[in-house]
Amino acid sequence: MARLKWLGAIIGAAGMASLMFASAGPVEAAKIVIQRTTIYVSTLPKGCVKTVYSGGVVVWKCGTVYYQPYKGRYVRVYIKTG
Repeated sequence: MARLKWLGAIIGAAGMASLMFASAGPVEAAKIVIQRTTIYVSTLPKGCVKTVYSGGVVVWKCGTVYYQPYKGRYVRVYIKTG
């Protein structure tokens, strides 16, 4: 903690808050279950948002529908969190 106080004196209060947040460690993520369907598309609809889950699992949220990259295309998936 003495080191953090020393750094706070150098970088100022705003920087200290950022430093303390960054050093707090990772937050435990909720477990997810991804169920693939048999629906495939070659391109995603416009407006999709990329989401990366714990462990590097990538899905694209397109409105209320989710897709996951699979062998050069995208497969529709259902996601359960818990």
